[in-house]
Amino acid sequence: MASSPTEKQDDAAFALQEMTTCWDQGYEALARGDLDQVTALLQIANEHLSRIDGETLADEAFASLRREADAARGRLEHGMKSGLDGLRGELRQARKGAKALSGYRDSTLNLGRRLVRDA
Repeated sequence: MASSPTEKQDDAAFALQEMTTCWDQGYEALARGDLDQVTALLQIANEHLSRIDGETLADEAFASLRREADAARGRLEHGMKSGLDGLRGELRQARKGAKALSGYRDSTLNLGRRLVRDA
């Protein structure tokens, strides 16, 4: 039996609200550093997204729910990008430090190997 338009709209509204909640909670989990929880929440949000058809979602009745969901997704996306940028900066600093420290290596470590090789 086919779903009525009202049921489709109710399902779409519920899915949008759930996606918004998942993305908001994902942002909070990201702030705590709980990446496993972020992954789980993103999977749940994707399941809800797969249940919404574009035609129902395009209805003007969902405009405010779409804006809220988009804002929540945008916050999470921004948080993820900011975290990755921070991680890139830390890795860059670590590489720079490793290069700086390489000049202080003990030059006598390989001396015995060089003497044997040159003999």
